[in-house]
Amino acid sequence: MNQIDLHHRHAVVTGGAQGIGNSIASRLLSSGASVSLWDRDGELLSVALKQLGERGEVSAETVDVSDTSSVAVATAATVEKHGKIDILVANAGIAGPNHISGVRKSLCAAPD
Repeated sequence: MNQIDLHHRHAVVTGGAQGIGNSIASRLLSSGASVSLWDRDGELLSVALKQLGERGEVSAETVDVSDTSSVAVATAATVEKHGKIDILVANAGIAGPNHISGVRKSLCAAPD
């Protein structure tokens, strides 16, 4: 396995409770980083925290990355626990329309 030296680095992985995000977190831990898993599913976060916690320093924050205030709270909590954030893996996906795409749609609509 390819490995880089991430000792003394702290990573945040959004959507880290399962799937690709969880695999990314696992690889970061293997390279020596500490990791914060951010996900909106608290139950999945608990399971992932137990599984990955055996491999290194891992914490978890329940956060909705589409909500700015939720991200601000998670950021503050992560910095409080780990002192810094060196790496951000923006893995969480947002499917379907959101408030930005709705605004763009209305701005781009042809006038009646």
